[in-house]
Amino acid sequence: MHHFDSVQQELQTKKNSTPVGRTVFILAIVILPTTLTAFTPYEQVPHDATSWTQGLSYGDDGYIYETTGLRGQSKLLKIDPTTFEVIKSVYIDDFYFGEGSTFYTDADGNDRLIFITYEEQTAFIFDPLTLTKLKTLTYKTTPPWNEGWGITFDSVEGEFIVSDGTSTLFFMDRDTLQVKRKIVVTRFDGTEQDSLNELELMGGLRCCNIWYEDEIICVDKITGRSVREYDLSTLHPIEERGYSHVMNGIALGEDHVLITGKRWDRMYKVRFDDWDGLFTGN
Repeated sequence: MHHFDSVQQELQTKKNSTPVGRTVFILAIVILPTTLTAFTPYEQVPHDATSWTQGLSYGDDGYIYETTGLRGQSKLLKIDPTTFEVIKSVYIDDFYFGEGSTFYTDADGNDRLIFITYEEQTAFIFDPLTLTKLKTLTYKTTPPWNEGWGITFDSVEGEFIVSDGTSTLFFMDRDTLQVKRKIVVTRFDGTEQDSLNELELMGGLRCCNIWYEDEIICVDKITGRSVREYDLSTLHPIEERGYSHVMNGIALGEDHVLITGKRWDRMYKVRFDDWDGLFTGN
């Protein structure tokens, strides 16, 4: 269901082909969708307030997986979905600045967790059962920096979607991380949206957390055009948490979307009021 509260008017001129040569003015009304605040936080649960959250996902095994950033503090956490206590965590080498992560299934049907890094063009593959590091891959995004920010997995296409802080989403091969294609993300009004950060696949759309904005926009995988936009600034207001502790964590659960941020002491289970069928499958 679409919600609209703004109207853009365009005046188009066409030449009439009648003998009198009249000019006919046609008023075309273009109705643009608006960013929504139609969400319901129905439960607040605890979160480690020391975690500089970069990635958040539910695994097919039912556990929550989180990755954190900052050099010397970057780690992978396995979290109990009932108590929200950390069951196990492992640090990566101090050289790396951790970024996004996602749970996925490899070509052989094994459950895996991928953890990307900020400036090192390096991805680590973990066994989610034991949090044992299995292998390392490399990737490239936008030159010259080739940064990694957010990542999610499309099980239908068998590919990762990766952000790097620009307006581009990169679709990468599951096994090699080679870029297969890419799209530029645009908002309702057609402007490009940069600072794409944490990602989640929801309802067939590629949903993006905007860095330093309490917004989630969900885009079409072919065109990159925004289909849904949500303003979550009232969820955990900046006055309560501090400017640098930005929203940065989206995980689709069975009946909710789990949302948190950098050094938040809480996570929220949220439902989007206008999104019928979100939890019936992706």
